[in-house]
Amino acid sequence: MEIRKQYKSVAPTFAIRAYRPSASRFGWRAAIVAQFGGKTKFQSLYYLFEVVYNMDMSVELKPSETIEDLQCNGLRIIQSREEYRFTTDAVLLANFCRDMRGKFCVELCAGSGVISLLLSVKKHPKRIVAVELQSRLCDMMQRSVELNGLRDLIEVRCDDLKNAHAFVRDADVVVCNPPYRRVGSGERQLRPNIALCRHELATTLADVVSSAARILNNKGSFYLVHQSDRLCEIVSECNGNGLAVKEILPVCPSPDKQPNLVLVRAVKGGAADCKLRSPLYITDGNGYTEQVSAWYGSK
Repeated sequence: MEIRKQYKSVAPTFAIRAYRPSASRFGWRAAIVAQFGGKTKFQSLYYLFEVVYNMDMSVELKPSETIEDLQCNGLRIIQSREEYRFTTDAVLLANFCRDMRGKFCVELCAGSGVISLLLSVKKHPKRIVAVELQSRLCDMMQRSVELNGLRDLIEVRCDDLKNAHAFVRDADVVVCNPPYRRVGSGERQLRPNIALCRHELATTLADVVSSAARILNNKGSFYLVHQSDRLCEIVSECNGNGLAVKEILPVCPSPDKQPNLVLVRAVKGGAADCKLRSPLYITDGNGYTEQVSAWYGSK
């Protein structure tokens, strides 16, 4: 349906499920469009409904912003039609992390904060520092933190991740969903703010790994999601920064497709042994697989 398209992102090889608002929200929207002949004819009514629905007395919403339900323990997040919107990759990474209860976590390239929000309720860390370069995304993330009453748990820092060692150290866990594409590869976004999230314009894979290694404590864990065709580079960068890759989880769009993503766990000062996990399939021909469906919930 046309109405749903604005709540989905599309990956290069398969459809990505972004967190959707409740079914009742879609029901009301569909009813309005169906009853009055479509969005074009009654655009003013449609957008009035959009604004009223997203009013929240505890947080300021700016033009183009909406509050979306993360469908996880009541968590909500502010998203903007003008900014980079999170995708399934972030959800997979948040669920791949483990052994975080009571620990100090740092998220690099935090974007609008979806990973930090999910980690706060799924993994129960003691403290999270979310580092993001773009001020507009930081502002949205800070308001999402306040919207969810997590100000005492999540600290938002607007800074370059290469400076993270100046304000955080001895982290137990570092998590990162970085820009995937090298400069000059893939289709370049015309909007600079979106391009920064997709291409290595301000930070590279080498920057991410070296920054993580610098702020981790000994035996601390580094969790990363990235394109599968850069796995060799990931392992090389980790080895060069004293991070031993301990676990690799390939992610496939479906059982008949090759992996297009990898989830990686590395340990600072760890021994040289690594487990290659069986692939995680996003869909199985009948929709999302059981594991992916569970990861989208409260588990």
